[in-house]
Amino acid sequence: MKRVWYRQDREAVLAALRRGQRPDLATTMACGPLDELVALHDQLSVLRTLDQLPVRRQRAGLSDRLLLRTLATLPFLAPASLQGAAGALFREPAVLLQLGWAPAQIRAGDNDRHRHPEGRQAESLPCHPDTLRDQLRRVGDKAWHKAQRAGVAALYKRRLVRGGVYAVDGSGLGPGLRLVCLVCVGGTRPLIVAWRLVEGDASEKGKEAAVTKELIEQALAVGGDGCMELLLADALYADGPLLAWLKYVKGIDALVALPSDRLLYQDLQGLAGAGLIRWSRHRYVRTVQGHKQRRVVEVAASAGLTSWEGFTAAAARHGATAAALWGCLIREVEPTAWPLAEAEALVSTRAWADGFQALLA
Repeated sequence: MKRVWYRQDREAVLAALRRGQRPDLATTMACGPLDELVALHDQLSVLRTLDQLPVRRQRAGLSDRLLLRTLATLPFLAPASLQGAAGALFREPAVLLQLGWAPAQIRAGDNDRHRHPEGRQAESLPCHPDTLRDQLRRVGDKAWHKAQRAGVAALYKRRLVRGGVYAVDGSGLGPGLRLVCLVCVGGTRPLIVAWRLVEGDASEKGKEAAVTKELIEQALAVGGDGCMELLLADALYADGPLLAWLKYVKGIDALVALPSDRLLYQDLQGLAGAGLIRWSRHRYVRTVQGHKQRRVVEVAASAGLTSWEGFTAAAARHGATAAALWGCLIREVEPTAWPLAEAEALVSTRAWADGFQALLA
């Protein structure tokens, strides 16, 4: 083994780093957020779970364990793309060492793949981002879901998931791709507890609600039947059969944003227009993109709504023959006055004290 002696010269090291020279050895004198996140996931055994992931085919060169641990840290970084996140991580030698990369790998790389006529570039050290992308393809969906459940189970076991209010929402990742997440929002900060990558056309009726049900079943399996009390959702992710299943099978209430093309929305508009439900005015302060905003709204609510046939029919199959929903209209008065026709609507399996309480929820 060749022994190399290093002179302790801070200025010389800083000058070498400025020139783009990769260090042979890196240690942390202080712990930053990225170090803490990696250490936390190691402590929760998430990284050890990844070590056991089966891959579809074996590959020569870099180990699956090392590449999977590297991939696991990319969501901690700000860049939205794999290329950008990998590039940011590859500039953190101390974290790469913590993940298992050797100093020689960090400096010279350990993969022959490169996409540049002049050979390997600095942004491809210790490996090319495409190598990480290929590793993702070698792990099947079932294996990812198993690892997901194991990682989230550790959060519940250590009581890091707090509060019984959850929300489901999706984000488009490009043509035909959508990430749907179930998030616990009852604690001090939102915490994702289950997610699915949905491929293909999401316009098929009931498809997104089926994904929501799958996510909820997964969360209940690891967190226990009593971990969820209220689900917040957009109507895209919550159809009538899902609401009935939540309420009458799992004992979970739902609060759903109702679009204007639904019959139930038209019923609320008719009740409000005829003066059959009363409006109440409320002032409060909300935060929009980090800025506080004073807002004045009027709300009108009604219980006993039965015009969502998908819900009432499914509830009857669960033994609730007299099932009904609660709903409310919300229209802004300040800073912008909305006409009644543009009022927003919420519908819920819970009878709220008033519409303003539902809005705050």
